[in-house]
Amino acid sequence: MSWYRRAKLGITSFHNLTNSTTQLHVASGIAVASGIAVASWIGGLYYHGGRIENVPYTNRKHFVVCSPMKEKLVANSCVEKKKTKYKGKLLDEKDPQSVRAKLILKNIIQGLEREVKRNPNSNASGFNHYDEFNWNILVVDELSIYAFTMAGGTIFIFRGTLEAYTDGYVATIIGHEVAHVVARHIFEYPRMLSSHHKQELEADYIGLLLMASAGYNPRVAPEYFRKISSIYPDLKKGDHVHPSFEERANLMSQAYVMEQALTIYEELWLGNEVFKVRCFVPPSPGGQILVFTGLLQIFRSDAWIALSFQHGATHTVARHAAELFRKFTKHCSCSK
Repeated sequence: MSWYRRAKLGITSFHNLTNSTTQLHVASGIAVASGIAVASWIGGLYYHGGRIENVPYTNRKHFVVCSPMKEKLVANSCVEKKKTKYKGKLLDEKDPQSVRAKLILKNIIQGLEREVKRNPNSNASGFNHYDEFNWNILVVDELSIYAFTMAGGTIFIFRGTLEAYTDGYVATIIGHEVAHVVARHIFEYPRMLSSHHKQELEADYIGLLLMASAGYNPRVAPEYFRKISSIYPDLKKGDHVHPSFEERANLMSQAYVMEQALTIYEELWLGNEVFKVRCFVPPSPGGQILVFTGLLQIFRSDAWIALSFQHGATHTVARHAAELFRKFTKHCSCSK
């Protein structure tokens, strides 16, 4: 039985799923068009690479209106327009928050690749396009709590989101956005209101499994949505497009869903597995960069932890290192 039939439908997130530049609109009169016109229109979709695919993880069949190659062309154009919109507001790639966001995205994508290798024959028609994406994440230097994805693999996340949340929460957000891209939701037809709800629910589910594959504790995902619900009480009832965060948290906490994510997480990352934890300290005024690696066994905690410090901090690098490991040992035990 599919996850859709196990979980109540109608859940979504505040993250921007669609962009006006990528939405494909169908004339409202198609419902009454002649059979020949409909056939011609459908033929046109197939001409542009439209086809039926299985969505990875859920195995849901859906019709996408263009090939991955055409999606990439549209995506490149959309990304350039967004870069122009945020010109002068995109953080440098070496900025600590950019480094952190890219690291979390990298872990999520590695989790996706790990799933493909683990189940090479699973949902083949859905997985065979994932390596064509140009994965990237850009940080907008604004304090808004916001993130959205473009077709093709580019994610925009706002600095306020990174400053407000832990790695686990950020992984929940990024995993959700990656799920939209992997499932090719933007180019799915038909795009009706109910479809948006199903897509958001599907992205929550896929994102949960992705973050588990990446080594992030999936239990933090519903925790994140409940926290958002408490911060933004006006969103508790949701709206005509976005169901409430509390509803999303409840669905992700269902035994069937969470047990599936925890199974992936525990099989890959717990037990005898040892995590490599990299701790980054940004360049000091003297230009030195400290990168040290430790082998720690982490129990139900984030697999990758990147902590950043402001330039000119009064603490010495040694004290930074001591503080990092002090925090780690609250959740970890050193490998013997």
